[in-house]
Amino acid sequence: MSIAIPEWEPPWPVRARAGYVRVTSTMMRGHGCPEQIARKARPDLYPADDAPREPVPAGSFPLGLVRDAVLVLFTSLVNARTPDGEVPVREAVEHAIEQSWQEWSPDVAPAVEAGVVGYLEVLASLRAAGDLPPTKVVADVVAVQDPDGDRVEFWAWAVHHVSLDGARREVHLLRWREVESAALADAEVALIAHVAGSGYLAEHGKWYQRFVPIAGLTQPPPAHEVRVRLIGVLDGTSRECFAGSPEEAAGAFERAVPSAVGVLAGGRTRPTRACGGCNVRHVCPGLPTYPGLLGVAGFAPTTRAVTPSDLWTHGACPRQLHLMRDLGLPRERGEASEALRRGVQVHAWLAAAHDRGVACTEADLPNDLDDIPESLRGLGWSSQEYAVNRPYLRQHLPGCPLREGGVRIISEVEVTAWDDEANVVLSTRPDAAYLGSSGAWVIRETKTLSPRGLPDDRTALLRRYPQVAAAVCLLADGYRPDAQPLDHPGAVELELLGPDSGEVVSFDAGDPLTVLVARTALAERVDAWLFDTAHPIGEHPPCGTCEVAHWCGRQPEASLTLTVADLLGPDADLGTGEGQAQAPDAVLRDLVGVLDEDEEFPF
Repeated sequence: MSIAIPEWEPPWPVRARAGYVRVTSTMMRGHGCPEQIARKARPDLYPADDAPREPVPAGSFPLGLVRDAVLVLFTSLVNARTPDGEVPVREAVEHAIEQSWQEWSPDVAPAVEAGVVGYLEVLASLRAAGDLPPTKVVADVVAVQDPDGDRVEFWAWAVHHVSLDGARREVHLLRWREVESAALADAEVALIAHVAGSGYLAEHGKWYQRFVPIAGLTQPPPAHEVRVRLIGVLDGTSRECFAGSPEEAAGAFERAVPSAVGVLAGGRTRPTRACGGCNVRHVCPGLPTYPGLLGVAGFAPTTRAVTPSDLWTHGACPRQLHLMRDLGLPRERGEASEALRRGVQVHAWLAAAHDRGVACTEADLPNDLDDIPESLRGLGWSSQEYAVNRPYLRQHLPGCPLREGGVRIISEVEVTAWDDEANVVLSTRPDAAYLGSSGAWVIRETKTLSPRGLPDDRTALLRRYPQVAAAVCLLADGYRPDAQPLDHPGAVELELLGPDSGEVVSFDAGDPLTVLVARTALAERVDAWLFDTAHPIGEHPPCGTCEVAHWCGRQPEASLTLTVADLLGPDADLGTGEGQAQAPDAVLRDLVGVLDEDEEFPF
């Protein structure tokens, strides 16, 4: 079985043609920048111009450390277990952090430890229920197509289990929680199942090096059964995504993957905050560069990415942003506040209404929800939600940009720009942009306010809303939503909607004083964030709605060592069937499937 991989023509000069292609399961989702995905699929293809050397970035993928610690726990730390059969979770976590190529903050350890413990508990539950036989655990399984020609490697980031008799391969995809709602593309699942069913146990050095069979290890025989399972390591959830034979996995692969690999042809760029971590950013023609955009004097030694929302969060609580964005700790999604829910819903209504290309009128907002226009019924509001939002929407009517004839409006404008003087990638998404009758672009941000009056200090507004200041600076520096040069830089409108009154405040991006105030306001926020190394808790932190409050100031648990009884349950039968209690150490080996240093699979 062989599938065709599309050719890719890099938009920059390269040193040599790619020696092979590596297709990962996450590429099958089709998300992200096609050019970046096409580049990642060719790990040994480098631009002719070397990227500037930067320090190793701080870690931002703690779930990856959970996987690494699990693998460490099941393999190289087998000799560290105690005579009582204890599993040294903390030692495994510390070892995984030490061995990582990235620099990690100690603040990640509690979340990683909790994830490892949670995974072991799910594993014990599966074994106790008879859903998972005793297995060996390995890091990487790879399926290779045409190894002697145009080599293609298929690979998935996961924990791979191989049963002791070799008959079953099971792949565990780790998530923090709520696996029932996790979306997986058909091609993604099919690729993972195919790799498990036909791949070999592999290892490699650096990412750009090819996978090779594990040295000195007897490969297991062909599998008879393949399973792919999602595991929620913090909430103990699991979900079976595929169960079948290797032949059925190969069939799913042939049906779903060929159409999904089209993304490997690249062909266009999609700048996002992910550009901050892209190693071909310095040669990419799709990332707009605006030197001095952010107005800061310093230079970040490692490229950073930021959004106005990040700057807002940092202003409220630097530690919240650090835990959530810099460290990527798992979030606990609470119920949205009334103000947040109202703002999101009003924005969705305005976007749907403006997409019609006609101005908003009183006829769009009848007293009864059942009487609203057909084009606006897809939002799924309840009568109570409509009653709450309708007063705010009515205040929009006098300032609707489509009241002026001949206006072309775009909702949800995505903007990403690289200030290479600060080495910061800024991403923002204004609510709307429209080309007015004056021939200049106007960027509009809409905010709903609680019934406490509207602020009237224009400078205070630029300091309060970093997205508005950023939009003014972008227009002043030459940004245009349609990339067409225009003489006048345009304006930014801040639409403030209250339940009883509304106002549209305009900021002229062609006025030097306005631009100076905007750039100063933006620079103050960026500077405070960019050079913050302490990440203190804010003066008035929003702890009640903070999604990472659980990890704030959290210390490691008093004991994070699991015993065999913890994993199997206190009433688990540890007997050997001969009336003799099995040594806890032996039970542990059967449970986690650890490999001694020179041990091979018993095939």
